Amino acid sequence: MKSPPPHHLATRIIRVAVLCAIAAVLLSATALARQRRSSRHTHHRIATPTPSATPTPLSPIVLIAGGSGFVEQAGGLTSSVLSTAEIYDPAEHRFFPIAKMNERRDQFAAAAVGPGKVLIVGGINTLLVPLIVFPGPAMPWILRDAEVFDAALGRFLPTPNMLVARDGPTATTLRNGKILIVGGDSSTAELYDPVANTFSVTGAMAAARHGQTATLLRDGKVLIAGGGFQKVEIYDPATGKFHFGGKLSENRFYHTATLLADGRVLIAGGSPFTRSNAIDTSEIFDELQGAVRPGPKMIASRAGHTATLLRHGRVLIAGGHADNSTEFFDPAAHKFVPGPKTIESRTGQSATLLPDGTVLIAGGWNPDYKPLASAEIFDPSTNKFAATGSMTEPRAGESATLIHVREPIAWIMPTPSPTPTATATATPTDTPTATPTTTETPPASPTLSVTESASPTATVSPSETSTATETPSATSSTTETTTPSPVTSSAVISSAVARSPVGASPMASSPVGASPTASATARHGS
Repeated sequence: MKSPPPHHLATRIIRVAVLCAIAAVLLSATALARQRRSSRHTHHRIATPTPSATPTPLSPIVLIAGGSGFVEQAGGLTSSVLSTAEIYDPAEHRFFPIAKMNERRDQFAAAAVGPGKVLIVGGINTLLVPLIVFPGPAMPWILRDAEVFDAALGRFLPTPNMLVARDGPTATTLRNGKILIVGGDSSTAELYDPVANTFSVTGAMAAARHGQTATLLRDGKVLIAGGGFQKVEIYDPATGKFHFGGKLSENRFYHTATLLADGRVLIAGGSPFTRSNAIDTSEIFDELQGAVRPGPKMIASRAGHTATLLRHGRVLIAGGHADNSTEFFDPAAHKFVPGPKTIESRTGQSATLLPDGTVLIAGGWNPDYKPLASAEIFDPSTNKFAATGSMTEPRAGESATLIHVREPIAWIMPTPSPTPTATATATPTDTPTATPTTTETPPASPTLSVTESASPTATVSPSETSTATETPSATSSTTETTTPSPVTSSAVISSAVARSPVGASPMASSPVGASPTASATARHGS
C-alpha cells in the first residue's frame, strides 16, 4: 500500500488541529457563560436581603408592676399585694396586661437596665393591716429576691438574690450601668451588675433608712435624703463609699427629691415621722456647695405625692393632699405656684415623664383609701389634665418605668374579664350595676364594709425625678356597691420609677376614668 504524499499528511494534521482549537474555544465559552450566570444569581441573593433582616424601630412604653390592689378568692375580692403587671402604650393611649412577676411585691424598687430591661428588687409580699381594725398578718414577709423584666421575651426572669432583704429600698441606675440599691430598713448598700447578673457589697450608710429618696446627680454621684435620718449622704461610685452631704432641717418620710435643670435638688413635703401628718416645707440641696438650705413653702402640705421635672424646668407636684390640687415649683422665681386640678384625687400614684413631654399619672389611693385604676395625662402645652383610659386593674404604690422596645410585640396577655370594684355609698345597700362594656355583675362581697385606719407609706423614684407616696392617717366607715370596671378589648401592642406604699386599706376601690378610646392598629403584633 502506498503512503499518502507528504503534503496530504500535513493538510490532515492542520485540519485536526483546527478542529481541536474550535472545540476548546466552545468549551471555554460555555464554562464562562455558566460561571457568569452563577455569579449573577449569587450577587442577587446577597444584595437583596429578606424583610426580616431589617430591624424595626424602638418604641416607648411604660412598664407598670406590682403595688396593692385586689385578688379574687373564694369569698370574693380581697385586698392583697399584686404580682400582676401591664404596659401603657403612649401611641394608643391604652393599657394592656402582660405576664406576671415571679413574686407579689409592694414597697419594692424598680430601675431601668438599658433600653428594654427593668430590675425589680425587694419589697414585701403581704399587706400591713392593723390588727385592731382588720384581722390579718401584722408583719409582712420582707423579700430578698429580685427579677428582671426583659422586653425581648416579654416576661420577668429571676436573678440571684440580693445580699440583704429590703422593705422599701431605692434602686438607682448609675452612669456605669450598674444599679445602686440602698435602704429598706438597712444601712447596707449593694450593686447589681447586669452584665455579670450579680449583687455585690458597696460601702455602707451612716444609719439605716426607710422611705428615703435616692437622686442621681449630674456628676454621677447619688444623693440619699430622709428616711429616718436627718443627715444627707452622698454615694460616690468611684470610691464605693458614702460621705456626709449636709443636714435636713427636719426629718422626712414619703417626700420627693427632684434633680433640677441647674443641678440643685428640690426636697419637698413628706412627713416628719412614719404615719404622721404631712408637712409643707421644702429644702434645696446645692451640689456645688455641698449643703442643704431651706426652700420656699409649698402651697399645700403633701406626703405621698409625686414630683416630675418638666422640659421647661418647672416641677409638677401632684397628689398627697387628699384633694385634686397640684402645684409647680418655679426655680427661676424660687417659689411654688398653683397648678391645674387633676381629674382624680390621688396619693401613692405613679408619675412618668413621656418622650413627648407629657406626664402619665396612674393609680394611687383615693380619699377613701381605695386603690384606683384610672389614669390621666398632664399636657404642659395646654396646662390641663385629660383622661387616658384605665389600667387593667386598680393598683396603688406601683412602679412605673419608661423603656423602649421593638415592634411588633406579641407577648401581650389576653385582656382579663371585668374586675369587680366597689363604690362607696351613704346607704347600706348593694345595688349591682354595670358599665355598657360589661356583661356580668358580680355580687358585692359582704366583707368589704369595714371601719379602717389607714397609715402613710412611701414610694421613691431613684431616677432624676424621685417620687414619694403615702396614705394619710384616717378613719372611715363605708358600705360598698360593686360595679364592674370597663373592659379593655384584647390587643397586642409594642412595647421613672417608684416604690410602692404599704397597702393599709382592706377595702375595694372605685376607679374613675374614661374607657380606652384608641383602637389597636397595624403597629401591633398578633
